[in-house]
Amino acid sequence: MRKYIKIILSILIISIILVGCLQTKTHETKTNTEIKNIIDIIKENNNSLIISKVEGDSFEFLLSNVDAENIEIPNKFMSITKNKDGNPIVAISTADSVKPGDVLLKIYSNSFNIEKIDYYSRNSITKEYYDINPYNWKWGGLLGDFNLDGEVGLTDFASFVYYYGMEPWIYDVSEEFSRFDIGPALNISQKGIWSDIYDYKLEDWNVNIIDFSIFTANYGKNINFETPLGTITINSSTIPNSISTPTYSNIAYFLTDIPNFIHNLSNTFSTHEAYIFSILEALNSEDLNGVLLSLINIPTDFKNDILTLLEKLGDYAEKLQLNDYLYENIKWMINDFDWNNDGIITNNAELHIEATVTYMDNTVQKESLGVYSDLILGDMSNIENIEFIGIDSDTPGDAILDWDLVEQLSDDGTVTNGYASVFDENDYLLIDEGFVSMLDFILKYIYGYGNMLFLYNLTPTATVIDILENYSLDASITELLLNMAKDDNIITQKELIGNIFGNMLTAENDFETRVASIQNSFITLDIPIKYAIDDSITDYLYIPHDPTSGPIDLMELWELSGSKITKLFMTDINTPVSLGGPIMIYPAVFFESSANFEDLRNYLPDITLEGTLNSDTPEISKITFDLPDPYFGDLVSGIQNPIIIENPDIFQPPELPSTNAHIIDFKMEGITRIPIPDEYGDVYPEIALRFDSHISNPENVYYAEIWRDNDYITDLNWVEEDYFYNEEYFDIADTFYLENSDYTLEVYDYSNTLVDSAALYLGTLYPVDTFEINSPLNNDFFNLGDNIQLTWYIPNNTLPYYEGAEINIFKFDDFTGDFDWENRIRVADDYDNSNFDMYDNSYLIPASFFDTPGLYLIELVIYYWSENTSFEYHIIIEIQ
Repeated sequence: MRKYIKIILSILIISIILVGCLQTKTHETKTNTEIKNIIDIIKENNNSLIISKVEGDSFEFLLSNVDAENIEIPNKFMSITKNKDGNPIVAISTADSVKPGDVLLKIYSNSFNIEKIDYYSRNSITKEYYDINPYNWKWGGLLGDFNLDGEVGLTDFASFVYYYGMEPWIYDVSEEFSRFDIGPALNISQKGIWSDIYDYKLEDWNVNIIDFSIFTANYGKNINFETPLGTITINSSTIPNSISTPTYSNIAYFLTDIPNFIHNLSNTFSTHEAYIFSILEALNSEDLNGVLLSLINIPTDFKNDILTLLEKLGDYAEKLQLNDYLYENIKWMINDFDWNNDGIITNNAELHIEATVTYMDNTVQKESLGVYSDLILGDMSNIENIEFIGIDSDTPGDAILDWDLVEQLSDDGTVTNGYASVFDENDYLLIDEGFVSMLDFILKYIYGYGNMLFLYNLTPTATVIDILENYSLDASITELLLNMAKDDNIITQKELIGNIFGNMLTAENDFETRVASIQNSFITLDIPIKYAIDDSITDYLYIPHDPTSGPIDLMELWELSGSKITKLFMTDINTPVSLGGPIMIYPAVFFESSANFEDLRNYLPDITLEGTLNSDTPEISKITFDLPDPYFGDLVSGIQNPIIIENPDIFQPPELPSTNAHIIDFKMEGITRIPIPDEYGDVYPEIALRFDSHISNPENVYYAEIWRDNDYITDLNWVEEDYFYNEEYFDIADTFYLENSDYTLEVYDYSNTLVDSAALYLGTLYPVDTFEINSPLNNDFFNLGDNIQLTWYIPNNTLPYYEGAEINIFKFDDFTGDFDWENRIRVADDYDNSNFDMYDNSYLIPASFFDTPGLYLIELVIYYWSENTSFEYHIIIEIQ
């Protein structure tokens, strides 16, 4: 019964999930199939003019039967000329634009051929702000400033020309290749000089005319000419109300008041030290009863103190919310405050912390530890453990920042031998949009989720409290539920409330106000994200004293990266969220109709048990959950009512485990895999060893291991029923070690006895260059209804021996944040349906396989079943 009750209760405890996927769109270049629609060729004598018939700014020509010296490029263009297989490639780009009728090239010949044309217009990219991908240091700033000197100049052009035309899956490019992949791009920041700079790139893992277009647009831009910002200095003498501009006044209020908040927080934890210690002790010992009792019996004064602190954080977050750029720097003299609350500001001496110190010889004593002299720079080798008590107000000293030390640590992580901290006028922080946004985001996040803990009364009945205090929770609750059902086999909603929930799940007095505050906190999270990304763009170069400048990955810092496809918090509460299968939750219903959820007990079901209850070994054949409102006030959809569970495996006497286990079957596969790009656009080939086995009596299996000769490889995980599985990943350099070997599965029981084993041979693994997909490319875009031509290249048109091939597609699942591997679709194979051939080098995937917009993974794979090996190539596309 326990796990089914948990399912029902988990539906009743509402969690607000505000996460959504981002989408990216790029502009596709035109190919040689449309040459006649792109240019005219006017021939006169032995000269030819190439005239544009389209609007654009960048063009690339692959020519034949002509030498580069016979090609003249108009002065308005920057140009790159390279050689490809003996033929010239000419790329031209202008910071302005090309109109129909403009001359693109003059060629001193009439016998040349144009093999291919690509063209591009940087103005074709339009994007709403919320569509952009999360920022990391390689994606923003003055695009084209490759040497990081603050301007785009000739040196940068020389570097760009070197990488122009390279494709990372063909050429052996260095890691810095992605720095030159600057297009398509957007102009995100509108602050001052940045209002006409392409500053945010949407990488496509090519360096071609798209990137050349962006480089040309930014060529000559110099952010070193930016007008210096004014400075507002904040110290303990600053009176926030004296600052006339509300934004700066609000920021000053936070910076001057935060020492008081830290002092109040320290006092709260010190006052309730015993209670906090009891929770931590219960968590560390995994004492569920203790954790629940601590939450139920939270002291009223502690609860009030926490709520007061939360409201203060909410006040700070509201004041820190930006509505415009900051056009003045705020210089925070962080040491010039009374951090230790002794009534005196001592800014030239370090802050001290009270702590209980346990030394290596087991002696314990209370110490006053200097933040720098003891904790950071001191010798800690004779200390076993430190338990912090709070700020030491009896030892003079308020300095908490030594900027010189911060710079040393940020350079190489080391400190000059014998260094001693000195606190002076150089110890300050520059507060700009990035710092303010980081604080605002963190405070809103804490405020929103912190308030959720105080929406409902968490006190159950005295019976449940007695169980928590004196008995095993699982066994006692099971017994309680059985007793409630013995008379008529029904546990009514009223009985659930009277015997278990009591006043639990009823709203606290300030419920609606607190719900509104939580809602406001979440729906404004986009504001700090916006300004933080803007700041990361404008501060892409390191600025001394600015902690949010330089190469900082904000999304990792804020822990917003949860999967290969990075996600941001959605700010639209009207977006439904999947809870699994057909069940959806609609957060807007809870926020906009919170009065309907003031007593969640109204949604508890009546539970009917069918079977034999009045015996020493109860047997249940059916459980029926009859919900009074299966839609929970329109908060949830997709729930069938009543919920019926046939032959539940509950209340039954446990079966004794079998005395043995044996391997039913054992399979393995050595996969050479070309995966999709990682979050930075890099593709790293890998070897994966996949192991599958069915093992009887899995409840008696203590562990199952895979060995290669005498080398341990991995354990198999028990997935379901008698199925065990694992997939282990290796560097491509490990190929020779892994292949042509026997792999043994060993199964052990709980007496640590080997009860069965099986061996399989893994033959020669496929080489990493077996074949490659050359169309479509990673992150290409297609429209819904497009057929997709999949093409691949086989070196020398020779494949190693293989016994079967497949084309598969996988749809991206927004709920799991990954591709739906379990429900992949077989598009074609050459062994069951025989509807394609690897040596055709091409296959048209019908549009019907891409039934909805979103991300899709396309896989082309060959198998050598006799050797237990395969080769997989993956690319990712988006259907719009």
